[in-house]
Amino acid sequence: MTRQSTVDQKHPTHNAKRFISKERAESKLDIDQLNIFLENGPEEAQLTQDLIEEIVHDPVLKTNTDHYDISKDQEREITARRIARMALYMEHDVKTKQKQFHGDYIKTLEKQGSPLLSNGDFSIFDRRMSLTSNMDPGLGTRIGVHLGLFGNCIRGNGTDEQIHYWLQEKGALFLKGIYGCFAMTELGHGSNVAQLQTTATYDAVSDTFKINTPDLLATKWWIGGAAHSATHTTCYARLIVNGKDYGVKTFVVPLREEKTFTLLPGVMIGDIGAKMGRDGIDNGWIQFKNVVIPREFMLQRFTKVIPGSPPQVKTQPLLDQISGYSALLSGRVNMVMDSFRFGSKFAIIATRYAVGRQQFGTAKNETQLIDYPLHQYRVLPQLAFCYLVSPTAHKLMATYIQTLSELHQAGADKKKLFAVTDKLKDLFIDSASLKATNTWLVAKLIDELRQTCGGHGYSSYNGFGKGYNDWVVQCTWEGDNNILSLSSAKSIVKKFVDISKGKKTTITTDSLRYLTPEFIGKSLSKDLTFKFDNLGDYTDIWAVVTVRLIHHVVELISKGTKMDSLSKTLVQISKFHALHSMLLTYQEKLEESKSLVTDAYTRKYLEKLYVLFSLFFIDQNLGEFLLLNVLTSEQMSQIIQPRLLELLPEIRKECIGLTDAFKFPDAMINAPIGYYDGDIYNNYFNEVTNNNRPEPDGPGKPPYFSYLTNMLGREDFQARLGDTFSAETLDSLIK
Repeated sequence: MTRQSTVDQKHPTHNAKRFISKERAESKLDIDQLNIFLENGPEEAQLTQDLIEEIVHDPVLKTNTDHYDISKDQEREITARRIARMALYMEHDVKTKQKQFHGDYIKTLEKQGSPLLSNGDFSIFDRRMSLTSNMDPGLGTRIGVHLGLFGNCIRGNGTDEQIHYWLQEKGALFLKGIYGCFAMTELGHGSNVAQLQTTATYDAVSDTFKINTPDLLATKWWIGGAAHSATHTTCYARLIVNGKDYGVKTFVVPLREEKTFTLLPGVMIGDIGAKMGRDGIDNGWIQFKNVVIPREFMLQRFTKVIPGSPPQVKTQPLLDQISGYSALLSGRVNMVMDSFRFGSKFAIIATRYAVGRQQFGTAKNETQLIDYPLHQYRVLPQLAFCYLVSPTAHKLMATYIQTLSELHQAGADKKKLFAVTDKLKDLFIDSASLKATNTWLVAKLIDELRQTCGGHGYSSYNGFGKGYNDWVVQCTWEGDNNILSLSSAKSIVKKFVDISKGKKTTITTDSLRYLTPEFIGKSLSKDLTFKFDNLGDYTDIWAVVTVRLIHHVVELISKGTKMDSLSKTLVQISKFHALHSMLLTYQEKLEESKSLVTDAYTRKYLEKLYVLFSLFFIDQNLGEFLLLNVLTSEQMSQIIQPRLLELLPEIRKECIGLTDAFKFPDAMINAPIGYYDGDIYNNYFNEVTNNNRPEPDGPGKPPYFSYLTNMLGREDFQARLGDTFSAETLDSLIK
């Protein structure tokens, strides 16, 4: 029997449901138009809602609050069951449902030239995976490792024949036949891929490779799916031919017999055990001892071993360079989309709670949390962030698809390959800086919003704890955020230097358009001032501060400062580049969406969110703006901060409508203090009591009750000592 809370009847002033319903009823926003803006168009918005409906009603995929109580072993079993379920959806999406119900959407993708269309259009399934991962991140990772890392490693490094063999004939493309993992990271090396130590030594007599783990530090580590699931891996190992080291290449290595899952000879695997989060992933370690694979199992699109006496190694440097840029792009691009969806969920929870929860004020009329200016400053910019990252995530994904399409279409045409290499380099800059900056910001968002929900935010049943633990690995894997930021910034600085010297430099993306001689000159002008009398100023100011920070770094280097000592500043350049890119993309999206968001009031709020985002992050980084003379202290105190504080109450008026526009049902939010109806206390109380059902006669005795009763029933100190120590003896001990 479910216990019902009577809090609303006893305390009508605490009727959270009434507050949220009232604000929802008074909202003037067009929720549908906002959702279309967030989901990148009406067709994609409808597709998203169709998929969400299927996901939250699927008996295998749906997730309730009891999920927060399960053990690691239970979570892994549930995840395996869901992988099998998603495999069925994959075939359904690719082979049936797309053509029946989403013909117009597919035509749009075909016009974009999606490289996935040759093997079937996976765009619908990718969207389904993105949404499912919002409820169960571990599930998304488990499938993502197989399709996104194992599969894309083969796509990116294999010949056409190898791609067809592993993905089509062996069945990997549809989660059939084999199940893959991605063995790049080692115990001793992660981000420094060039120094990985696993070896693949060519044996000319047998025309095979021997894969070996030379020492403990070369143990493959953190390999998702390795512990129990994967039958094969794409292994990063040093190519050794005739005693010469040709650097790290990629090899498909069988790990287990495909039907019995018995480990193959020479393969040693273990479970790496407990982690902070994502317990549904069976991360493992792998060691190899003289594991023999055919020469054909080396992925040879860019580097080939040609049998002979002696054998030869043929490398195509340009293609090898392309491989380096494209290898991990898919994961990074998807993590920007994850930032939009995952951040939105927690922004919804915290915003609804802030509207429904009352604290302090008068006994008869306590104040809603959202009406406190400090609370608005803590919550509403996080909501604005979710709106700003959406257009960027969709554009980055489209750019990635288009660039890979051009790469596949280029074939061996060197002119086309050079052109696509320039695009890949710029895509690397954007994906690296956006992945790092946004995953950091979402980690901060989850923790800050947890704190705004007070003690209830600390409850597992409201999602913040597991959400944070599941999320923060995004800051580390597929490129540590600091390393990615440094790499991105160094590439930007190099372009800046080349342009300053008059060298021909190709810029293929709008996000780098501040790197022109004209804009650089304008940005470094001492007469430059910002009046913020048009929307463009809120984007341009970030381009200017980025240029001045780059110029500052270049000047220091010219005076002998080593690049490594400027790492902190380089990371900041990458962050500023990402923030500028997000503002620029959002500004462009506002202009493009005039035909979709026709309601003037709704468009005005989209503009306000844009301005709030820019002002908030200027306020957060005011030191750089002042030190680089982009703004004066008077401008900060008289323009930036007053406008920021004036804007927060305006956003507050429509905060419920702005969260409703994400159109996340309660089953995706899975946090009772953030459910749609706003009945915070009843919802939370009921979830807690349903998951921890009280005994009819009260709580039973715990297994450890004897410790408590013995402690409480112990005799007094002197009685326990008895005659062993007299008072005189004790006195003598302390003299």
